[in-house]
Amino acid sequence: MHLVYFQQSGKPIEGISGSFWVVSAVALPEFKWKALHLRLNGLLRSFQKGNYDPQHSFIDANRLLHARSADTRWSRALCKGLERIVASLEPQFFLVVVDKRATDKPAHPRWLQPLAYNYLMKPITQYLREADDTGLFVCPVGRPDELDVLTEIQHENLFGHHGRTSPLIATPTLQRLQDSAGLQVAHFVANVARRYHESVYPKLYAKQTLHGYDAVINSHYQGFVKPNTYQSPVTDFKGFKIRGYIYLWRRDSRGQLRDDQASSVEIAMPRFHDAEEEAGHN
Repeated sequence: MHLVYFQQSGKPIEGISGSFWVVSAVALPEFKWKALHLRLNGLLRSFQKGNYDPQHSFIDANRLLHARSADTRWSRALCKGLERIVASLEPQFFLVVVDKRATDKPAHPRWLQPLAYNYLMKPITQYLREADDTGLFVCPVGRPDELDVLTEIQHENLFGHHGRTSPLIATPTLQRLQDSAGLQVAHFVANVARRYHESVYPKLYAKQTLHGYDAVINSHYQGFVKPNTYQSPVTDFKGFKIRGYIYLWRRDSRGQLRDDQASSVEIAMPRFHDAEEEAGHN
């Protein structure tokens, strides 16, 4: 069985927490979770020394990747240590990146959250089938809306499809961020992806040279998040590769991709209102 840890970065509401909202998932075989837990706690203990508290200390991605601290020697060393440990365990990352500026209606969790998670299910399900394994979802406590969405999606995957058994186990597990190394890693991945799209990609698109904070975030994204993001050789019924990175944007009124976004996507998606209808049939 695989443990699939879910996290978010930003808010699925327009005008709050920047222009992007990211949902991430980290899939790890069940027998590796203890090694991840012990190694990350050991890493944190070596950095915090006398301040380390096993009940309350955890890897805080918001603090490590904040513009005030990301370029400090301490933060960079801790992040690189985390990345080496996680990469050695060969996880798979899955991401849905939403540009809230490009939505065709006000971004609101009542529709945007189910939409994002429905898209995320496709590569996760494909990965589990390729691994011939099942998946148990793990999400943080204190997010009832997210839990409801995941529970409904898993129920639909289990009982809503005839002739093919779903690899998803029905009831998500809740854990505190402080108690779950997997959730901490998923939070780090989501934060890196959101900050990359907020700050770094526009500069890369404009062919600017990256310095300071932007260069640090780019190194985390290009050196850690992107290489460990799931890629399948399988294509869907439209001929698109099933990948773990999904960028949701919109088309203009003529159905053409917006020039400033077309080069950044790795999966073709329809406009949001069409995507919502499609997601309901997946």
